[in-house]
Amino acid sequence: MPKRASHRRVRRHAVYTVAEAAEATEVCRQTVVRWIADRGLPADRSMRPWLIRGADLKRFLDERRRGARRPLSAGEIYCLPCRAAKRPAMGVADYRRKTETSGVLVGLCPDCERLIHRVVRRDNLRRVAGDLDVALE
Repeated sequence: MPKRASHRRVRRHAVYTVAEAAEATEVCRQTVVRWIADRGLPADRSMRPWLIRGADLKRFLDERRRGARRPLSAGEIYCLPCRAAKRPAMGVADYRRKTETSGVLVGLCPDCERLIHRVVRRDNLRRVAGDLDVALE
């Protein structure tokens, strides 16, 4: 099972049972029951099986995704394997120019020691880099 529920297979005009919603979102059935009981996912619980409108499920998942997002601060680069914003190791990053107006800020993740990348417009490089020591390539 993935760490996050997938919203891509949910159809707005469909009606789902708990088991069908779990299959469509690629989560456990009990997770969907918890969403209904604790987290406010609207469902018709007047009879069995409980029914969930696709539009409600899609809206619920979109709100959860939007609430989890956080913009990166100056000097931070998002590490995909760690799934977190990180400050490059030793506060050092390279700027690799891709076009005349943009490039990529590349650093080393301090935890998993993999390369981390952040696309940056050249005009915004100082603001995005913050207090990082940036080497221009």
